[in-house]
Amino acid sequence: MPPGLPPSRPAGAGVVARASRLSLPAGLRLFPDDLNAALRAALGAVIGVSLFVAALDLAFAAALPEGYRQFYTAPLYPRMLSSCLGALKEELLYRLLLTTALAALPTLWGKSAGPKWMIAAIVLAQFANVHALVLELPPWGALRFWLVGCIWGWLYWRHGLASAMLGHGAVHLLLDPLLLRLL
Repeated sequence: MPPGLPPSRPAGAGVVARASRLSLPAGLRLFPDDLNAALRAALGAVIGVSLFVAALDLAFAAALPEGYRQFYTAPLYPRMLSSCLGALKEELLYRLLLTTALAALPTLWGKSAGPKWMIAAIVLAQFANVHALVLELPPWGALRFWLVGCIWGWLYWRHGLASAMLGHGAVHLLLDPLLLRLL
């Protein structure tokens, strides 16, 4: 145990405690206030998104882009690692940076971001992320990439960035093997 830490406090707990107190706009936070609720929400999102995407891909099987089909039928390693890391990158760019920036806009006018503003921030940030796919591949692209990404935005808003990162990264541990079997 590092010197100077009380025995009842795990190493690194102070860093997490300080990070959880960072001031982000509109009640956004890095870590959940209620860990159990956040884990239940992330698990529910992982299962729900995996089943939704699998059903969507089956429904649109004839119209799936060839590159998508090739990606999800390639060997799981290193594809799954790439998917998980890509998910974490998206969470940092489009949730932490863009959603947070959009949530902060009302403070320029001395107001706070209410629920309607937060929903708009989530929707706009995800559209910025996947607009090309949404416009190129309607309606599948909108449902597959835009709507699913809004779920991760909701997790960030309600349960913290760590929950969104956990859910979005973990979904590929279930979804990628599932799509390998289905496609």
